[in-house]
Amino acid sequence: MNLRNKALILTLIIINSCYFLMSLNAYGESNWSQFRGSKFNGVAPSQSISEDFSEKNRLIWKIATPTGHSSPIIWENKIFITGHDKKNFKSICFNRENGNVLWEQIRPISKIRIYDHVAGDPSNSTPATNGNTVIFYFDDYGLIATDLNGKLKWEYLVAPISNSFSYGASPIIFNNKVFINRDGGFDSSLLCIDLKTGKKIWSAKRPNFIPSFCSPYPIKQGNNNLILAGGSGKLIAYSAVNGEEIWSTVGLPSFVCPTPTESNGIVVFGGWTTAHVSGQSRVESVFNENSNVSDQSKKDPVAFFNQFDVDNDKKLTLLEFPESRAKDAFNYIDTNRDGFVVMDEWAPLYTNKPNAPGRNVMLGISSNGKGDITQTNVLWELKKGLPYVASPLIYRNRVYLAAKGGFMTCVDLQTGKPLYQKERLGIGGEYYASPIAVDDNIIVCAHRGNVFLVKATKKMDIVHSTNLNEKIFATPAIADSKIYIRSEAHLWSFGD
Repeated sequence: MNLRNKALILTLIIINSCYFLMSLNAYGESNWSQFRGSKFNGVAPSQSISEDFSEKNRLIWKIATPTGHSSPIIWENKIFITGHDKKNFKSICFNRENGNVLWEQIRPISKIRIYDHVAGDPSNSTPATNGNTVIFYFDDYGLIATDLNGKLKWEYLVAPISNSFSYGASPIIFNNKVFINRDGGFDSSLLCIDLKTGKKIWSAKRPNFIPSFCSPYPIKQGNNNLILAGGSGKLIAYSAVNGEEIWSTVGLPSFVCPTPTESNGIVVFGGWTTAHVSGQSRVESVFNENSNVSDQSKKDPVAFFNQFDVDNDKKLTLLEFPESRAKDAFNYIDTNRDGFVVMDEWAPLYTNKPNAPGRNVMLGISSNGKGDITQTNVLWELKKGLPYVASPLIYRNRVYLAAKGGFMTCVDLQTGKPLYQKERLGIGGEYYASPIAVDDNIIVCAHRGNVFLVKATKKMDIVHSTNLNEKIFATPAIADSKIYIRSEAHLWSFGD
């Protein structure tokens, strides 16, 4: 190869690398354009926020929102979310300066579903935008593309997955394409849609994949752009160009909620699920550490009924259940959906064995590989302090995890060595929102409504906490050094 050809190849590599970085940076720090931000990773490093915000301090505005769990996204002076009123899906745009509704589009809900879990909702998916087109997704409807003023551009209709826990993945926009992971159902696949036309470019079939809540994630491998999609105990990297499977790794959770993330060629992915625990360990996993469930009730279903069957009618109502993951999944336990849990429905929890292949683990994976890289590219694994829903956060060469029960874990990105592990935030329950990083802080939201600022250091240090007194499912957004948090019934703006 002559010098001229070498120079040409080097130039093409540099241009390709710059294009990838530009695709991640084009939206700027003043925008938060999709789930976990414009760079997909939950990091807003060049901004700063006040460390004393609360409902009584630094609150710019607070506006009522419809039911829904999607996270807010931001483009310039506009905020986008989804919601519903049990009759219609809603795509909503707010004025970022004052919270006023700028426009709202609706689509009919064809069937009202009763989900097995309190987190189940038909509008879980977070929108995405590139500043020209906004993408909304509802699993019982499909993709809806509008301009920033709500004018319809195109729709891509889908057959619903009909997952009893609802659908949780979000679409992403990358290189003028829309990627959406639709694990489960008869057409289980990763879809690639042309952002301009709404036409399908390719579909990577994922047969036998059970429903997952993992959103796609783009990474760079040499000159190639890959899309990561996790589920059913695997993580697969697909070519962003044609959907070809480039590499995969196995030995991960079968039922997965977190979305992968990547930095410096290391992908971090995994989590925790009740599908891989059994017996008393499974019983203990569904109760909060600070619940009033006795040790005997955790060992014996009869003792549990004796403790909580207040009216002694040999059946438990939702109100009689203690606050716990078991209460959140009451509809799942109540198999005949009669509004009561009887002994025949409750007792199997104490003897059930793991009901799916896979394991609870978080992996650090070198992204430079091909084929099955399980034996060659897994750099480290972590088995304690794993999140159930919240995605891992990589910041300053460290991985931060927020887990059920109110535990924070921080490990070294390169080695997986814990810097601190299962340190208490002080508030139990679930942690659905993914942690995000801004300046020197990690923002962590508890389902119970508490918001924490944790120092982004090697030691656990809570510098601020506040309680919004509403449940939180959505991941916060950051723009222009202001914090936007969606709670159960409101959207909040905090800042100076």
